Amino acid sequence: MKDGTDYIRTETLHMALIKVLRVHKRRANSEFCKIGMTQGQPKILDFLSESDGCIQRELAENCNIEPATVTSLLASMEKAGLIYRTQNSKDKRVLNVFLTDKGKVRQKEVEKVFNLMDEECFQGFSEEEKVQTMRILNKIYENMIRKERG
Repeated sequence: MKDGTDYIRTETLHMALIKVLRVHKRRANSEFCKIGMTQGQPKILDFLSESDGCIQRELAENCNIEPATVTSLLASMEKAGLIYRTQNSKDKRVLNVFLTDKGKVRQKEVEKVFNLMDEECFQGFSEEEKVQTMRILNKIYENMIRKERG
């Protein structure tokens, strides 16, 4: 289009969600880039802030990232001093993942970006509209998960 935006028909929920997700992802990635984060890393930091010491498999499952990608992301995050890994005491083949102090600080920056994105998305919404939007999106998600699981 002339203004540089994506042309996506929004007559269907599918297309409307794609349109919103694309611009949201671009905006979020732009903000995460400013704090030195690459795609996938913010989700990992956010999950670890709630589940510090979890195993890599849990990270992959809960962040919806392929296990091989998690391994690669963790290697770069470890090199940057954001996380550290230790062998699991019960199974030496398994690694537990922990946030470093630097990782905890960076996670707070990630949280600020998440909050900024919410502010941008909900600009002009009343509190009731925000709650209703989240309720509707969660309902759609539950419907899709239920169908996916059979």
